[in-house]
Amino acid sequence: MLEKYYKFKVDYNNYIVLIKIGNFYECFNNDAFILNSTFGYKPKRLKNSFKVGFPVNGIDEVTNKLEKLDLFYIVVDNDIIKKYDKGNNKYNYYNFNIDIINYNYLRIEKICSSLYDKMLDKDISNILNKIEDIMD
Repeated sequence: MLEKYYKFKVDYNNYIVLIKIGNFYECFNNDAFILNSTFGYKPKRLKNSFKVGFPVNGIDEVTNKLEKLDLFYIVVDNDIIKKYDKGNNKYNYYNFNIDIINYNYLRIEKICSSLYDKMLDKDISNILNKIEDIMD
């Protein structure tokens, strides 16, 4: 499905590309993080990318909000495209750097692995307390 997404991103680079996959709409990478920041959808890590999805019955809510935020989008259902491109596109305003996100993700994975390795250490509670204090 990622191939189909990239195919559409060539022609619609500054659009959010929503692709219907079964009973869900999915988008990837930068588009996924825009939907994460807008709707709170949790990104799922794939091999070298990220995706978010939502049930097909949520498409009107999503597209209405994207329009209010002046974000251009296309909705792909098989090869049928619904396109929204009225007004001034603010896609670049919401742009995320996927390379930085991937880098940070790998750093977090490494830290988590290190914490698991230290699970039986007597100082692990102190380390976790410090992390929790920072996160609050």
